[in-house]
Amino acid sequence: MFRKTLTIARWLLTSLLLVHTVSMAQAIDAQHLLKQRLSQLKTFQAKFSQRVTDAQNTLLQEGDGNIVLQYPNQLYWSLNAPNENILVADGQTLWQLDPFMEQVVAVNQKAAIDNNPLILLTNPQDKAWDEYAISEHNNQFVITPKSQQGEIAKLVLSFDGANLVAMQIIDGQQQVSDLVFTAIKQNQIVDKALFTFIIPDGFELDDQRIP
Repeated sequence: MFRKTLTIARWLLTSLLLVHTVSMAQAIDAQHLLKQRLSQLKTFQAKFSQRVTDAQNTLLQEGDGNIVLQYPNQLYWSLNAPNENILVADGQTLWQLDPFMEQVVAVNQKAAIDNNPLILLTNPQDKAWDEYAISEHNNQFVITPKSQQGEIAKLVLSFDGANLVAMQIIDGQQQVSDLVFTAIKQNQIVDKALFTFIIPDGFELDDQRIP
Protein backbone atom coordinates (compact mmCIF):
# COMPACT_ATOMS: atom_id res chain seq x y z
CA MET A 1 0.00 0.00 0.00
CA PHE A 2 2.95 2.26 0.68
CA ARG A 3 4.04 1.99 -2.93
CA LYS A 4 0.51 2.66 -4.15
CA THR A 5 0.18 5.67 -1.83
CA LEU A 6 2.96 7.14 -1.77
CA THR A 7 7.93 6.81 -10.83
CA ILE A 8 7.84 8.86 -13.29
CA ALA A 9 7.77 10.08 -16.86
CA ARG A 10 10.79 12.08 -17.87
CA TRP A 11 10.16 15.63 -19.19
CA LEU A 12 10.25 15.81 -23.01
CA LEU A 13 12.14 18.98 -23.95
CA THR A 14 11.27 20.60 -27.22
CA SER A 15 13.98 21.40 -29.76
CA LEU A 16 12.58 24.86 -30.39
CA LEU A 17 14.38 27.40 -28.22
CA LEU A 18 11.40 29.72 -27.89
CA VAL A 19 8.99 26.99 -26.77
CA HIS A 20 11.64 25.56 -24.45
CA THR A 21 12.14 28.96 -22.82
CA VAL A 22 8.42 29.47 -22.31
CA SER A 23 8.00 25.94 -20.91
CA MET A 24 10.83 26.44 -18.43
CA ALA A 25 9.44 29.80 -17.35
CA GLN A 26 6.02 28.24 -16.77
CA ALA A 27 7.59 25.40 -14.76
CA ILE A 28 9.51 27.85 -12.60
CA ASP A 29 6.37 29.92 -12.02
CA ALA A 30 4.35 26.81 -11.13
CA GLN A 31 7.01 25.60 -8.71
CA HIS A 32 7.21 29.01 -7.06
CA LEU A 33 3.42 29.20 -6.77
CA LEU A 34 3.14 25.71 -5.26
CA LYS A 35 5.99 26.25 -2.82
CA GLN A 36 4.42 29.55 -1.81
CA ARG A 37 1.07 27.82 -1.29
CA LEU A 38 2.63 25.03 0.77
CA SER A 39 4.77 27.43 2.80
CA GLN A 40 1.55 28.87 4.18
CA LEU A 41 0.62 25.42 5.48
CA LYS A 42 2.42 25.19 8.80
CA THR A 43 0.12 22.29 9.68
CA PHE A 44 -2.47 20.30 7.76
CA GLN A 45 -4.94 17.80 9.20
CA ALA A 46 -7.68 15.94 7.37
CA LYS A 47 -9.64 12.76 6.95
CA PHE A 48 -9.39 11.13 3.55
CA SER A 49 -11.17 8.61 1.38
CA GLN A 50 -9.02 6.61 -1.01
CA ARG A 51 -9.80 4.76 -4.22
CA VAL A 52 -7.13 2.67 -6.00
CA THR A 53 -7.57 1.57 -9.63
CA ASP A 54 -5.31 -0.16 -12.15
CA ALA A 55 -4.35 0.95 -15.66
CA GLN A 56 -7.69 -0.41 -16.97
CA ASN A 57 -9.59 1.59 -14.33
CA THR A 58 -10.53 -1.59 -12.45
CA LEU A 59 -11.18 -0.93 -8.77
CA LEU A 60 -8.49 -2.59 -6.64
CA GLN A 61 -9.11 -1.09 -3.23
CA GLU A 62 -11.11 1.45 -1.28
CA GLY A 63 -10.32 2.83 2.14
CA ASP A 64 -10.20 5.80 4.44
CA GLY A 65 -7.88 7.28 7.02
CA ASN A 66 -6.20 10.36 8.41
CA ILE A 67 -3.26 12.54 7.41
CA VAL A 68 -1.36 15.12 9.46
CA LEU A 69 1.48 17.30 8.13
CA GLN A 70 3.64 19.65 10.14
CA TYR A 71 6.38 21.90 8.84
CA PRO A 72 9.16 21.04 8.59
CA ASN A 73 9.53 17.40 7.56
CA GLN A 74 6.90 15.70 9.71
CA LEU A 75 4.13 13.47 8.43
CA TYR A 76 1.59 11.11 9.97
CA TRP A 77 -0.50 8.92 7.67
CA SER A 78 -2.88 6.20 8.82
CA LEU A 79 -5.06 3.95 6.69
CA ASN A 80 -7.92 2.34 8.56
CA ALA A 81 -8.83 -1.37 8.68
CA PRO A 82 -9.14 -3.71 6.87
CA ASN A 83 -6.04 -2.43 5.02
CA GLU A 84 -4.48 -0.83 8.09
CA ASN A 85 -1.14 0.85 7.50
CA ILE A 86 0.72 3.68 9.24
CA LEU A 87 3.47 5.99 8.01
CA VAL A 88 5.37 8.35 10.30
CA ALA A 89 8.04 10.79 9.14
CA ASP A 90 9.75 12.29 12.19
CA GLY A 91 12.25 14.48 10.32
CA GLN A 92 15.03 11.89 10.20
CA THR A 93 13.39 8.52 9.63
CA LEU A 94 10.36 7.38 7.67
CA TRP A 95 8.62 4.56 9.56
CA GLN A 96 6.11 2.21 7.96
CA LEU A 97 4.04 -0.03 10.21
CA ASP A 98 2.19 -3.03 8.79
CA PRO A 99 -0.04 -4.53 11.53
CA PHE A 100 -0.99 -7.55 9.40
CA MET A 101 2.66 -8.54 8.91
CA GLU A 102 3.59 -7.32 12.41
CA GLN A 103 6.52 -5.54 10.80
CA VAL A 104 8.06 -2.07 10.88
CA VAL A 105 10.24 -0.76 8.05
CA ALA A 106 12.59 2.16 8.76
CA VAL A 107 14.33 4.16 6.02
CA ASN A 108 16.24 7.42 5.94
CA GLN A 109 13.70 10.15 5.33
CA LYS A 110 15.98 12.00 2.92
CA ALA A 111 16.34 8.85 0.81
CA ALA A 112 12.58 8.32 0.91
CA ILE A 113 12.06 11.68 -0.81
CA ASP A 114 13.77 10.28 -3.90
CA ASN A 115 10.97 7.72 -4.27
CA ASN A 116 8.06 9.61 -2.77
CA PRO A 117 7.40 13.32 -3.49
CA LEU A 118 4.60 13.16 -0.92
CA ILE A 119 7.31 13.74 1.71
CA LEU A 120 8.20 17.02 0.01
CA LEU A 121 4.88 18.48 1.13
CA THR A 122 6.35 18.72 4.62
CA ASN A 123 9.13 21.11 3.52
CA PRO A 124 8.55 23.53 0.62
CA GLN A 125 12.13 24.82 0.95
CA ASP A 126 13.85 21.45 0.48
CA LYS A 127 16.39 21.48 -2.37
CA ALA A 128 14.95 18.15 -3.53
CA TRP A 129 12.17 20.15 -5.20
CA ASP A 130 14.67 20.82 -8.00
CA GLU A 131 14.44 17.13 -8.92
CA TYR A 132 10.77 17.52 -9.91
CA ALA A 133 8.98 19.24 -12.76
CA ILE A 134 5.80 21.11 -11.82
CA SER A 135 2.96 22.46 -13.92
CA GLU A 136 -0.27 24.19 -12.88
CA HIS A 137 -3.73 24.66 -14.37
CA ASN A 138 -6.92 25.79 -12.65
CA ASN A 139 -5.48 25.46 -9.15
CA GLN A 140 -4.24 21.93 -9.85
CA PHE A 141 -0.53 21.16 -9.63
CA VAL A 142 1.07 18.22 -11.44
CA ILE A 143 4.41 17.07 -9.97
CA THR A 144 6.56 14.64 -11.96
CA PRO A 145 10.10 13.49 -11.15
CA LYS A 146 12.84 14.34 -13.64
CA SER A 147 14.27 10.86 -13.01
CA GLN A 148 12.54 7.54 -13.68
CA GLN A 149 14.12 5.79 -10.70
CA GLY A 150 11.39 6.49 -8.16
CA GLU A 151 8.21 4.58 -7.42
CA ILE A 152 5.78 7.42 -8.12
CA ALA A 153 5.27 8.60 -11.71
CA LYS A 154 3.03 11.56 -10.96
CA LEU A 155 1.56 13.41 -7.99
CA VAL A 156 -1.39 15.76 -8.53
CA LEU A 157 -2.46 18.25 -5.85
CA SER A 158 -5.82 20.03 -6.11
CA PHE A 159 -6.64 23.19 -4.17
CA ASP A 160 -9.88 25.00 -3.45
CA GLY A 161 -8.64 28.47 -2.64
CA ALA A 162 -5.96 27.93 0.00
CA ASN A 163 -7.27 24.48 0.99
CA LEU A 164 -5.65 21.27 -0.24
CA VAL A 165 -8.76 19.23 -1.09
CA ALA A 166 -7.58 16.28 -3.19
CA MET A 167 -4.53 14.31 -4.23
CA GLN A 168 -3.85 11.79 -6.97
CA ILE A 169 -0.86 9.43 -7.00
CA ILE A 170 0.12 7.46 -10.11
CA ASP A 171 2.82 4.81 -9.78
CA GLY A 172 5.13 3.23 -12.33
CA GLN A 173 2.61 0.48 -13.13
CA GLN A 174 -0.04 3.15 -13.79
CA GLN A 175 -2.01 2.26 -10.70
CA VAL A 176 -3.92 5.34 -9.61
CA SER A 177 -4.69 6.29 -6.01
CA ASP A 178 -7.28 9.07 -5.67
CA LEU A 179 -7.67 10.76 -2.31
CA VAL A 180 -10.32 13.27 -1.32
CA PHE A 181 -9.83 15.25 1.90
CA THR A 182 -12.60 16.24 4.33
CA ALA A 183 -12.73 17.76 7.82
CA ILE A 184 -9.74 19.88 6.77
CA LYS A 185 -7.88 21.86 9.42
CA GLN A 186 -5.02 24.09 8.33
CA ASN A 187 -2.54 25.91 10.57
CA GLN A 188 -4.06 24.60 13.79
CA ILE A 189 -2.23 22.96 16.69
CA VAL A 190 -1.49 19.28 16.13
CA ASP A 191 -0.56 16.51 18.54
CA LYS A 192 3.24 16.36 18.36
CA ALA A 193 3.16 12.84 19.76
CA LEU A 194 1.95 11.64 16.35
CA PHE A 195 5.45 12.18 14.97
CA THR A 196 7.19 10.13 17.68
CA PHE A 197 7.26 6.52 16.55
CA ILE A 198 7.56 3.65 19.03
CA ILE A 199 7.93 0.11 17.72
CA PRO A 200 5.09 -2.01 19.14
CA ASP A 201 6.01 -5.03 21.23
CA GLY A 202 6.39 -8.18 19.18
CA PHE A 203 6.89 -6.38 15.85
CA GLU A 204 9.90 -7.15 13.66
CA LEU A 205 12.07 -4.21 12.60
CA ASP A 206 13.44 -4.11 9.05
CA ASP A 207 15.98 -1.31 9.44
CA GLN A 208 17.00 -0.04 6.01
CA ARG A 209 18.57 3.19 7.25
CA ILE A 210 22.06 3.93 6.00
CA PRO A 211 24.46 4.51 8.94
